[in-house]
This record gives sequence, structure tokens and C-alpha cells, in this order.
Amino acid sequence: MRTLAILLLLAPLAAFADSRIVRFSMGGDIEVNDAPSGATLRTMGGDIRVSNSNGVVVAKTMGGNIRIRRLAGSLDAATMGGNVRVEILGDGSGRSIELSSMGGQLEIEVPKDFAADFDVQLEQNENERPGHIHSDIPLQITESHRRHWFRRVTVLTATGKVGNGGNRIRLWTIGGDITIRSR
Repeated sequence: MRTLAILLLLAPLAAFADSRIVRFSMGGDIEVNDAPSGATLRTMGGDIRVSNSNGVVVAKTMGGNIRIRRLAGSLDAATMGGNVRVEILGDGSGRSIELSSMGGQLEIEVPKDFAADFDVQLEQNENERPGHIHSDIPLQITESHRRHWFRRVTVLTATGKVGNGGNRIRLWTIGGDITIRSR
């Protein structure tokens, strides 16, 4: 009977050992060393840092930077006022990587032969410092202009494909540079 009671107490712990990490903060940083089954991380005013992850990671902050190292899964990362830096591991297929910032820089590092379809967009007001797309991956870059409310914006759109695709990378920022590195 005692053994059964101990097993019943430990069984839920074993079930949650491989589960997704969930953390919310109203005004501080969030740091996760390992997220083997993915994570959902949201803060209203701090940085988000993840060292090792697999599965799907969702990282959202209203006023901080996002830094994801050694990402072996998919990612949805967005910030309202900071930079996003991501290091992708492995190859695989069917992965989705989405990075966005309203006022910050995006930097992504992918393995040399990472098969992916790239969709990149950089918006900026015409009276701001021009943003740039720097890429080790060959991209087709086009520039267009449009009106947004009462101002004119310049939009740089870039697309590219490495290998047969199979993974999807979408990058979007307003007013910051975008850097894609291949290692």
C-alpha cells in the first residue's frame, strides 16, 4: 500500500518532467536554461533568454530583448521594443521560425546547409536612418513605398530558398537592421 501511494505521488511528477515550460512576468526578465519540450514565455517589461530548447518556443515581450541559443525546434518570438537574436541548431524539416520587432534589430544564425524558405520584411519611415538586410543567404530584395496613416514608409522585402526548403523562416521589423548568418 505504501509503495502504491509513493508511485501515485511520483507519477504526476514523471508526467510533467517532459512537459512544456510556461512562465509569465509582469515586469521582469525570464531566463530558461533548458526547455526540451518547448516553452511559452511572456513578460510585460523584461528580457527573455533561453539557452537550449526543442519543441515549440513562444517568446513575447513588450519592452525587452529576446535571446535564444541552441534552438532545435520551432520559434515564435516577438518584441515591441527590443532586439531578437537566435541561433538555430540541426536541420530537420517542418520547422517554423518567426521573429518580429517593432523598433529593434533581428539577427538569426542558421547551419550552413539549413534547408529553408526565407520571407523577410523591413519597414521604416522615410525620415529615419535607413535599415539594411545583411544576409549570407542569397536573397531577392525589392524596395517599395506606401503610405501608412499620414506618413510614407519604405518597405524592403526579401525572399530566398536554401536547398529544397522544408523549414520556414519569417523575419519582420520596423526601423531596425536584419542580419542572417550561415555557419
